[in-house]
Amino acid sequence: MESKEELMSEVLKRVQRNYVHMAEIERMTKELGDALSRNDQESAQLLIKMRQEEMDLVSETKGEIRLLIQASGDEQEKLLCWLKGENAYPPDSFEEKKIVELSGQLLQILNRTIERDRMVNSKVAGKDSYYQSAQ
Repeated sequence: MESKEELMSEVLKRVQRNYVHMAEIERMTKELGDALSRNDQESAQLLIKMRQEEMDLVSETKGEIRLLIQASGDEQEKLLCWLKGENAYPPDSFEEKKIVELSGQLLQILNRTIERDRMVNSKVAGKDSYYQSAQ
């Protein structure tokens, strides 16, 4: 990276991209629950496939963020902290503030999506639910 500003801009772009993908995963998880409630197996299968594609894009983008963080030198600890939703370091620039803000929102979306997925999975699998065996 040429500069701290360029680094933060690149990280922010990817955090924004993950936010969009996670919002889509949340929406599809809700629709999946609705499809299963209607016993619409065809829609459910399509939604599962589409949701997996979004999850793959999130994983890819997270990998890009990891590479940026590895190359970030002095900014590494600060970025890792922000991406976990922690505020141990005050953000200075606009990009840093947006990274902190979006990282917090991403964690909220993730938690809502996990909770919704837990409900869907429990309805479908009952006592054989992934979440039952994971506890």
